Amino acid sequence: MVRTFLVISIFLSIFIGFVGCSEGSEPVIRPEIPKAQEGCATDNLLENFSDPNGNDIFIYEDGQVFLNSNGNCQFELQYFEPDFEERNYTITSSGIFLKDERDMVPIKNSYSENFEAPRFVELFISDIDDPNLFWTNFTLQSPKAKTVSEYVALSQCILDDSCDFLDNTITLVQDPENTSNQVIEFSSIAPSADMVTSKCSLTSVLGYFKKDMDLWYEARYFIKSGMPYSIVDFENVYFEGSPGPRVVIRDNKLEVENKFGAKLRFTSVTMIEVPQNQWFKVKVHLKFSNTDNGLIELWQDGVQLMSMAGINLPTANAIQNILEVGISASQEPTVLLMDDMRISNTPF
Repeated sequence: MVRTFLVISIFLSIFIGFVGCSEGSEPVIRPEIPKAQEGCATDNLLENFSDPNGNDIFIYEDGQVFLNSNGNCQFELQYFEPDFEERNYTITSSGIFLKDERDMVPIKNSYSENFEAPRFVELFISDIDDPNLFWTNFTLQSPKAKTVSEYVALSQCILDDSCDFLDNTITLVQDPENTSNQVIEFSSIAPSADMVTSKCSLTSVLGYFKKDMDLWYEARYFIKSGMPYSIVDFENVYFEGSPGPRVVIRDNKLEVENKFGAKLRFTSVTMIEVPQNQWFKVKVHLKFSNTDNGLIELWQDGVQLMSMAGINLPTANAIQNILEVGISASQEPTVLLMDDMRISNTPF
């Protein structure tokens, strides 16, 4: 179906373009892996930091990452492809466009969603000129769909109406506090012993946030049962591990943590806890930077929980293009409702 091609292929064209080649496609050419050398050079160095394990990490402009251990500089991984922006984006006088296999898709740094579609699949629009085009894929990572290929195939056939949900589900339901309002419900089971986490989330890859840009996010949440770990992630699909900051719930309180580098945590200065079986509003403001002049601000129900300077961008050249909402990580059976989401590059 056309809908499946548009929403899934936008995601896959950039995801597969990074992680490797799919069957029948041109291979991604990787640079030759260097041998270990004494010390790590500073020429063409992009970032240097120590990770939580005390390792000295060097990231270079060509996307290669080296670990300096006991005086030896050892290649670790290809963190990103150096030409990722040129391969995936076109910038014209009309705006910034994501390159899909067939279309030029306009980026969406501002969008609002009230989840009033007739059916869940109608949240995914097939026409790139439709102003409602925003969500590009969804993830149902669970014991019955553990791998990327398994949960991508599951999302494709759900959009095609050729299969149904397995264990994790995303549905449009009635607001428990307002019967005239419709909201989205994410329901996930616990991960199996061989899984890191369970996921049940919506994703858009149509963002484009770079260093010194501002991101504003807001949504209402209602925890019916269990407790999600992360409820919104701001990530980069072009870098290994999709790094970026995310809002998490730890010890029943909202926090912001970086899913990269030194794994910095930004904790609340209040004693406010996250309620259950009650709507609460989360608001986030990020001014992106790979240095200490970044800004991390977080509110719950209008009360500011934090306003801190700090790193929230993995590297100076990163593009944070992913918005993932819902149960983006959970270790226990969880049911989460969400409504009135909006994202913008200007304050609201």
